[in-house]
Amino acid sequence: MSRRPAYLNVLASAVLGLVLIVIGIGWLPAELDRGQQLESQRAPVVLDGQPLFYVNSIAGFTAQTRASAIGSALAEAVATHGNVTRPPRVWLSQRGDLVTLRLQGRHLLTVTDADSMAVGDTSAVWMQREQARQWMDQLETALARAIIQRSRPYRQQALLRSLVATATVLVAVIAIRRWQRRLARREAGRRGGLWAVNLGLVLLQLNLLGTVVLVITQQFPELRIWRYRLLRVLERTFTDPLFTIDDKGYSLLDSVNLLALVIGLWLVVRALTLVLTSQLRAKEEHALQDALSVFLQVIFTGLGLVILLQAVGIDISALAILVSVLGVGVGFGLQNVANNLISGVIILLERPIQAGDFVNLGNLVGTVERVGARSTEIRTLDLVTIIVPNSEFIESKVINWSHGHPLSRLHIPLGVAYDTNIRHLRNTVLEAAHTHPEVLRFPKPQLWFKGFGDSALDFDLLVWVREPRHQQQIRSDLYYLLEANLRRHHIKIPFPQRDLYVRFADGQSPAAQPPAQPSPSADSALPPLGASDTTIPIDILADLSDLTECSLLIREQESLSEADVQRLVAEMRGPNGIDRRDRRHRLRLFEQCFVGSEAVTWLVRTQKTTRDQAVAIGQILVDRCIIHHVTDEHPFMDDYLFYRFYEDEPNYA
Repeated sequence: MSRRPAYLNVLASAVLGLVLIVIGIGWLPAELDRGQQLESQRAPVVLDGQPLFYVNSIAGFTAQTRASAIGSALAEAVATHGNVTRPPRVWLSQRGDLVTLRLQGRHLLTVTDADSMAVGDTSAVWMQREQARQWMDQLETALARAIIQRSRPYRQQALLRSLVATATVLVAVIAIRRWQRRLARREAGRRGGLWAVNLGLVLLQLNLLGTVVLVITQQFPELRIWRYRLLRVLERTFTDPLFTIDDKGYSLLDSVNLLALVIGLWLVVRALTLVLTSQLRAKEEHALQDALSVFLQVIFTGLGLVILLQAVGIDISALAILVSVLGVGVGFGLQNVANNLISGVIILLERPIQAGDFVNLGNLVGTVERVGARSTEIRTLDLVTIIVPNSEFIESKVINWSHGHPLSRLHIPLGVAYDTNIRHLRNTVLEAAHTHPEVLRFPKPQLWFKGFGDSALDFDLLVWVREPRHQQQIRSDLYYLLEANLRRHHIKIPFPQRDLYVRFADGQSPAAQPPAQPSPSADSALPPLGASDTTIPIDILADLSDLTECSLLIREQESLSEADVQRLVAEMRGPNGIDRRDRRHRLRLFEQCFVGSEAVTWLVRTQKTTRDQAVAIGQILVDRCIIHHVTDEHPFMDDYLFYRFYEDEPNYA
């Protein structure tokens, strides 16, 4: 699988996270300023949905009452004045220490000391007049703009600009969606996919749609008024004392701002974690990388949340009560859940089991599908998914067939009649074992003599398999093969027998007569017990010699017959054999050689063996002077070393 989507996800996560954090931090001063405005009892004077300036409360009138009266007077003046070239004028009037502003002959507002922030009697009037002049210029500009925006030519131009902006955004959104669908088809089936890129494209589309809405509402005064009212509602949604923290109210916009900061933090932490864990990819296992990734995400996210909550003005010490309550709940009602969660962390760190392992847990046998924080999913051989708490894997004995080395050995019990020829039996059983395609050729199958049973000679067939999850099927297949092969060679499988003796009183039974002594058989091979002549016949010695050779062959797994060696060498030197060619190392040319690790891989693939057994087979070829190290400095190893057949030596005769 290509690693390109992973890099794109990391880059997209980092960029999106930084953008959201910058936006959130950019909103913080405005939010803090709005809180200061609420605390100082200031209210904005608004015309057509645009705040012009702020006024303070005076004796008998609140700031909101004054701002509403001024806004109503301005709206009435705009509605009754239809001359675009000569907008209504605002006049400054002063009577003594009282500075006022008048509109169309009517009183509009009085500039007070609180409005001008004047201190002292000497400068108060002068500062009031300066503040009145600034407001007068702002009011005249706003009135002229409001009257122009209600004219027919302006509305036509505004409508045209809105249509162009809408068409441009729609074209951009359609292009982005097509590109997104193309990426989805291209990355279909890949693990992870381009989730961060898709998230960024969705946010980009929402941003474009929100931008066109703002542009359209900005063009028309009526829409701008409704937009301002909606924003005011959003600002006042959570300012009720019931929804305050530390005697400070928070609006819905504050909540959205905080949500953007949290999402941005999560994206940045995820990107940073992926970058840090990717540096360990060449040295650590993938499972350990996952555990380290989760640990780093928890640490970085916790620290980031503490900083963000402090930045928005939330005292995290107020959460101490909640943490205490949760601690009590965990101690009393969530003991099992906490136990499973801690067990999940231990499994995540130690990795005794992981997805894909074939395990035995008590009477439960199956494949691990998923290891979660609280539980683990196991799919049994009957394709039934069972949810097992993680604590079971910590407190119980678990057989993990796939842990470390997946190679495993199967025991196939077997019993035959007492009159069976053991050499013939061994050849018959091993022939059946070699027939199965999933039974490894190296280590070789073995037939162990377990002992003398009540009704049969007990043997144990030992075979090695590479897929533990198939052991039940392989066991069944071997029993089928053994039954057919034993029947074909007329080897009997006995059944339990019981002899019943009936004893009668007073010697009335014919069975009371002493049994006749059996005549010695001509086929007897062993002398009676206790005989003085202990010489063993020649045929029995031959049988014992064969059995001794069999036991030696069982103990020495690496031994190969001459026929096996010749067949193996022919395959290795054949057209589908190992890669033999000229190779260079440190400016030195070695002709017709092969790499040891590549030969081991070839033996594992073609000879049904493990890498350890493949190395042992290679060493046998070295010991029998078939292959050797090009400089005769190393034995046969699973490494990047050059070996050559003696037949390929330039001076080989």
